[in-house]
Amino acid sequence: MMLTLFKDKKGFTVIYFIILLIDIVVKLYAEDVPFRYLSKPLVVVFLMIYYVLNNNETSVWRKRFIYMALLCFLIGDILFIETEITPLYITATLLFIVGKLFYAFRFSNQRDFSLVTLFPLFSICFIYMIVIMALVINSLGTFFMPTLIYLFVSLIVVLFAFLRKEEVIYKSFILVLIGVIVAIFSETIVLIKSFYNPNFPYHNVLIMLFYGVSQYLIVYGLVEEVKVKRKIITS
Repeated sequence: MMLTLFKDKKGFTVIYFIILLIDIVVKLYAEDVPFRYLSKPLVVVFLMIYYVLNNNETSVWRKRFIYMALLCFLIGDILFIETEITPLYITATLLFIVGKLFYAFRFSNQRDFSLVTLFPLFSICFIYMIVIMALVINSLGTFFMPTLIYLFVSLIVVLFAFLRKEEVIYKSFILVLIGVIVAIFSETIVLIKSFYNPNFPYHNVLIMLFYGVSQYLIVYGLVEEVKVKRKIITS
């Protein structure tokens, strides 16, 4: 029964977003009770099981990159529950950085790419990074370096996701790309709420919603991945 659920993409999607909704409700209305230690990890656990049962990846290492990424996010999620404890917060941030690096490794390929093609996206990412750092820099304190590294790695993940464009079918490419962009929405709200405006509207809902959607899109996109063969032109 459970295996059938994870094999049914539509059914899994419904259950996944129900779990995500439950976690958001728990976060909003039951923070004083330790229910989040169950509801929050379930989001990533379900994605891990879904990926294990449905991925078509032939490379053992590329599979391991996703397993390690999701494991880092899972542990980081648990540590982030206690956001007021600085050592846990920094450790969780470092785990998310490592998780993102594993995503970047998974998205990478062996083919050459054009720097000219990447320049517009790189410029947008760089401007975004400067704007966000300008907003929060005065409040970062000891979090300056972890935040800078986190933003840099997040933008590297976006670039690697974009480089999949010519490598995989469009559905997989666009799902993963949207996923990593939505993740940046979540991270931006976290930074603004933590270091610029603690009263950011609806932050309790938006942070977890964008995070859950991003992880779903990335994992679902990778499950749907089919390599595109380049046409060899002969004279």
